[in-house]
Amino acid sequence: MQPALSIAYFVTSHGFGHAARASAVMNAIYARWPFSRFEIFSLTPEWFFKKSVKAPYTFHPEQTDVGLVQETPLHFSLEKTLDALDAFLPFDPLRIDQLAEKVSAADCHLVISDISPLGIAVAKHAKIASVLVENFTWNWIYEPYTDDEPRFIKHINRLCDYYGNVDYRIQASPVCGRPACSTGKKHPCTTPIARAPATGIPAVRERLGINPQEKMVLITMGGISGGLPLPEPFAVNGQRICFVMPGAPGNLPVEGKKQNNVIFLPQHSAFYHPDLVNAADAVVGKLGYSTLAEVYHAGVPYGFIPRPDFRESPVFESFIRKNMAGIKITETELNSGNWVKRVFELLQLPVREMSEPNGADMAAMYICDYLACEKEILEVVDTHGCVVGAAPRQCVHGNNRLLHRVVHVLVFDKENRLLLQKRSLKKRVAPGRWDTSVGGHVDCGESIEAATYREMEEELGIRPSSLKFAYQYIHSNDFESELVFTCTCQYDGRIVFNPEEIDAVRFWNMKEIEESLGKSVLSDNFEDEFRRYRRWLEKEEN
Repeated sequence: MQPALSIAYFVTSHGFGHAARASAVMNAIYARWPFSRFEIFSLTPEWFFKKSVKAPYTFHPEQTDVGLVQETPLHFSLEKTLDALDAFLPFDPLRIDQLAEKVSAADCHLVISDISPLGIAVAKHAKIASVLVENFTWNWIYEPYTDDEPRFIKHINRLCDYYGNVDYRIQASPVCGRPACSTGKKHPCTTPIARAPATGIPAVRERLGINPQEKMVLITMGGISGGLPLPEPFAVNGQRICFVMPGAPGNLPVEGKKQNNVIFLPQHSAFYHPDLVNAADAVVGKLGYSTLAEVYHAGVPYGFIPRPDFRESPVFESFIRKNMAGIKITETELNSGNWVKRVFELLQLPVREMSEPNGADMAAMYICDYLACEKEILEVVDTHGCVVGAAPRQCVHGNNRLLHRVVHVLVFDKENRLLLQKRSLKKRVAPGRWDTSVGGHVDCGESIEAATYREMEEELGIRPSSLKFAYQYIHSNDFESELVFTCTCQYDGRIVFNPEEIDAVRFWNMKEIEESLGKSVLSDNFEDEFRRYRRWLEKEEN
């Protein structure tokens, strides 16, 4: 579909959670705007995006931040994190310049960052709008360690500067506080952002070889390889339990390998992780964002394992206790194998029905609305009005090969006089000439009806009780090509026109309009419109 609307997405590679969240947002944007495509910058393995992202994209392996350097699924090294930060910050100006050129060459109209500050710096250098999607920022994570490691302070200050340059910020629940480098603006908040399941529960369980009489418990450590002490076969209320363990070490087939009551899956398995979460009767795993979000929307019980000294863990735990069915499993229970005994307790918790929208759809709505407003994105259509692409208004105007939709309204009074507006002398096209009652572009994702009422309110301050669709046609000139949808209405109320767009308005009778044709009084567009209207009216009357 051409022309595509390109968006750059910088994703932290700290675990798979942020890549999962970014994938969900990309899919939701693509569902709203099927003409969008993405340039993904991340060190998260490309196979993860191949499995998770439905939209067309180009992958660029690029380190976008440091995060916390983890040594095990639950522990990280402050020393190694500081060494990595010293090498990474401040950003190399040459690197920023090269990435800005790459983003500009891909004709990106927006840069989205999932926590990564690099994307914001690149967007600013490329003079492209930026959006930050986060539930925390790295400076907030580092703050508790400054007493023991003062070297963090300089990096926190730099990160605050980078984050402070973002144009638009979206916070994903559960939100871990307002960072100190917030711009002070109100930021929209979403429900938890999660990838949606792709396959039904019965099909997933059948493919795993789990029969309907078995309970399925998913064990997940958030994309970090490493196993747990293996559970022995046992039953709950007479029902055998089957444990599914993705990310298991060793050379395993993509379909996994079953040993007693445990199904081991490789990190890059044939199964889509949200499908496994959705098919499980309960989930046991590291307390991380994507696992929490996917379990939240699946509504199943969550045996969560907090990460010691990781600042977001208490916030997540509080969210689970208020909004989910879950129990806390300690690291001691995990290492001793006693976590298995908690499974019985976990499976007694109820499955919760979730009615809230996925935060991915909310984030996509905020992002699309922001970009449509920021860049005045217009949909490009074929001659039947079907959307085939999108581009900023400045690209559509001046290129008559890009057909786009507009609405016109012919407003009559009870004496059948037609309201005309005198175009502002500041207008580029037909300044100072009398034009159609109402005319304007259809915004990206907007219906014809919604656009018609919006334009009437914006230009004349009116909202008639009813509209009548008359006809549609293509109007093309050297400047642009428009697919015009024309409606008529009667209105005799008060009119308050927009003085920034219109110099005057008044009602004209038909004879007066006909006598003004071809005398440079009326706009060329309206003269064409008027002739079409008279032909349409003649057919209606006959």
